Amino acid sequence: MIDNNSSAQVALNKSLQLAKKTKAKVTALKIERPYNNLLSRLGLIPNNALDPMLFVKKLLSKYQRQGVEVEVKTIHNVKDHVAIINEIQTQHYDLVVINNNHHNNFLDEWRPSCEAHLLRDCQQPVMIVGNKSWQVKGHILTAIETCKSNQQHQQLNQCLLDDTRQLAMLLENDIHQVNCYQLDDLSMSVNPVKHCSSDSQQKQQHWQRLLESAEGYELEHDHLHLEQGLPDHVIPHVAHQCNANMLIIGAGEHHGLISELKGHTSSVIIDQLKCDILAIKPQIH
Repeated sequence: MIDNNSSAQVALNKSLQLAKKTKAKVTALKIERPYNNLLSRLGLIPNNALDPMLFVKKLLSKYQRQGVEVEVKTIHNVKDHVAIINEIQTQHYDLVVINNNHHNNFLDEWRPSCEAHLLRDCQQPVMIVGNKSWQVKGHILTAIETCKSNQQHQQLNQCLLDDTRQLAMLLENDIHQVNCYQLDDLSMSVNPVKHCSSDSQQKQQHWQRLLESAEGYELEHDHLHLEQGLPDHVIPHVAHQCNANMLIIGAGEHHGLISELKGHTSSVIIDQLKCDILAIKPQIH
């Protein structure tokens, strides 16, 4: 997606970097909207002085000379998420890359952002990128949930880690893994539970599950992070702590009106992170 409000073009730039490494084609969407800049309307500056396409053309030429295939599609006056969803229905795409615009969390409860719309409606993986450059020898953090033991969820965890390994190889990064848990609170239980586990036993159980999920990925124990708390708090904390280049997370499904309004973990943490986020839907695997 070409950013009409910035010359940085972070999403396009990172899309081109990935395409160069993977020999993929990039389709760049530009949304044409009525130009409404006050200074240009008063004739104080020319219309094209703030045109992001001036930088876009230089950026595209640079990567095209390096062998990256690029197609620019212009779409007139529709919302960003509508343009993207309409486009991915016309042909097969492997990944959607958009900018992280850091919206107001309170307003987004009632007026979903483009990012929230795509997390809900887009079946392809969605990469939400910020201004932070990818550091060589950096870190990619994968958030998994080990409490659910059904086969479908275990397969999602496996796919998240497989995708993490591929990206880590492309970006020359290492892998960190995070899981959070809640202790069983029996203080309000009407029927006392016999043989309930202590806090330390529960933590040990979660740690063992985390170790089992990391088998085969050759991760050092200091790259595995287990913390008590809610995902909305724990994941951003660990991402900041290890200075992650990217967070990879499963984008859960919505169920019912309240969930539609409030979103889920992957949409809640977007505005708390400076690193990029790759959200993957369960059903694509």
